[in-house]
Amino acid sequence: MTKTVDVPVSSAENPYDDFFQYAVDNHWTDGLPVIPPTAERIERFLATVDRDPDEVFYIMPPRKGPCTIRGIAANAVMAGCLPEYFPTVVAAVEAIADPLFPLGTLVGLRPETPFFMINGPVRKHIDLNCARGALGPGWRSNATIGRAMRLVMINIGGFSPGGFARTCFASPLQYTFCTGEDEESSAWEPFHVERGFNADQSTISVFRVTSYIGLLAPLDWDQSPEGLLQHTALSMVSLGNTALYAGSLSAVLLFNPERVQLLADAGISKAKAKEMIFRYTLLPTSFFRKSDIPFLENKGRVKDGKVSLVDTPEDIYLGVLGGTGIHTVYLPGFSHEQIPHVPVTKVIAQKH
Repeated sequence: MTKTVDVPVSSAENPYDDFFQYAVDNHWTDGLPVIPPTAERIERFLATVDRDPDEVFYIMPPRKGPCTIRGIAANAVMAGCLPEYFPTVVAAVEAIADPLFPLGTLVGLRPETPFFMINGPVRKHIDLNCARGALGPGWRSNATIGRAMRLVMINIGGFSPGGFARTCFASPLQYTFCTGEDEESSAWEPFHVERGFNADQSTISVFRVTSYIGLLAPLDWDQSPEGLLQHTALSMVSLGNTALYAGSLSAVLLFNPERVQLLADAGISKAKAKEMIFRYTLLPTSFFRKSDIPFLENKGRVKDGKVSLVDTPEDIYLGVLGGTGIHTVYLPGFSHEQIPHVPVTKVIAQKH
């Protein structure tokens, strides 16, 4: 859905009187109620960016839908965004449009989905939750920015259930999966600074992930910094992690500020933490079934008798957010032979 429409009148069949049933009938929604994208509402969103609203700047796979700023605005309205969120939504679309993020391959059987992480001053401007409960419900900006991206993918790209989307189970993460980094509480440099951006720039990064795995640190044995990293690393590798059997891939770990402070106090930088996690994820080939080894060798996962989850420590990406408690979230990545998975980061252009 990329243009304004007349809102149906209220009736017994359409008691909401709010465009919802009409959107359901036309497959314009994720199944949840949507806001009517009236011309007036769309114009308020367009006023927040310096862009030609009708320029086709991206042909979105898999349906090859023409993507315009106006079309993005219509979906952001439907998702429940406020106008001040719109520059962030536009930057998020630019991120998934990057050739390094092969959007069209998300139609496979795995429950893959984009995960968005926001950095910089814009987090305060849009009241983004980066602390306790940052990956859950209850925060309008977190929920609706991520949801707007899914509606864009459905209505412009064709990622609708029963359409081009052929995932076996799908995932609740495909409704919305967006948060921000808690830069103020982190003892490490922010993710966008690590990637070469200035601290005062606002950015959004997109990662290709398959699931959400919460890792609770053991409370009754080794809680040394080294022990916590080893526990985290060993929790990331298993025979069931299909990422092991892919080509070049990545892993995303979200630490809370309390864990990062514990590591920083021990002199462990972000780069050092990546090196330690990489080393602890290496497993001997004896851990795997004999039938797995030729396949893993063909994928380049075996070296010196050990199987690696990722190619290098740099393929492990760390973010900092969440509430108190020594907790971590693991987001397994995935990639394809032709295009290694790397996150894509775009600057959020604020209108002045």
